[in-house]
Amino acid sequence: MNGGQVSLDRRPVLRGIDLTVKPGEVVAVLGANGSGKSTLIRALLGLTPLSGGSTLLYGAPPARFREWWRIGYVPQRLSVGGGVPTTIREVVASGRIARQRRLRPTSAADREATARALEAVGMAHRAGDPVQALSGGQQQRVLIARALAGEPDTFVMDEPTAGVDSQSQQLLADTLSTLVDQGKTVLLVAHELGPMESLITRAVVLRDGCVCHDGPPPHAVGAHALPGHDHVHPHAEEKPSSPLDWRPAP
Repeated sequence: MNGGQVSLDRRPVLRGIDLTVKPGEVVAVLGANGSGKSTLIRALLGLTPLSGGSTLLYGAPPARFREWWRIGYVPQRLSVGGGVPTTIREVVASGRIARQRRLRPTSAADREATARALEAVGMAHRAGDPVQALSGGQQQRVLIARALAGEPDTFVMDEPTAGVDSQSQQLLADTLSTLVDQGKTVLLVAHELGPMESLITRAVVLRDGCVCHDGPPPHAVGAHALPGHDHVHPHAEEKPSSPLDWRPAP
């Protein structure tokens, strides 16, 4: 992102953001409630329009980006509408859509990737259950599995530990550790890093829509050395204007 600006209802949310995430980095976006963290990663992906500046995904503007299989996006919440029962396996399998050709039936590779993703988040034993029966934390694990199933190069996670118990947080940290060892890129928004802290290679701290720190993570410099440390571990996060059950462009 170069000079990124976002305004919502004429109110500036992001102002002059310059941010480049390099392959293999594990970047945590931190900041106070309302500082613009979720808006930033949605703007990076083209899900929230910029009012100024530009953003590129692997060298292409979001509107012209076609390699959506390269990015696994984990939103804050799972949106399942219409009252139609949807199983956990079906939601996770939808993470393979960007890798499939039109009208091509599900392949053995798709089924294997879905099974691996379910196992990675500890939900394989519930694959046939409806997602509507899950707690918020369990639904978050399903969203993570959906991203894993797509086998992307980059994972973009918006509050992946929100409402998730400590055991699930450790499971996520273990999963991320494996991805990092594979050279994957991770960009995540977090209230607090918890067991993921040792994996973070870079921290971007927002304050009032601007970057006030971009560099070593808290564990490397000491949390109190970060500008606005009192804002790094808030109790609540800004919410996007509407829940989004994101699907990659065909």
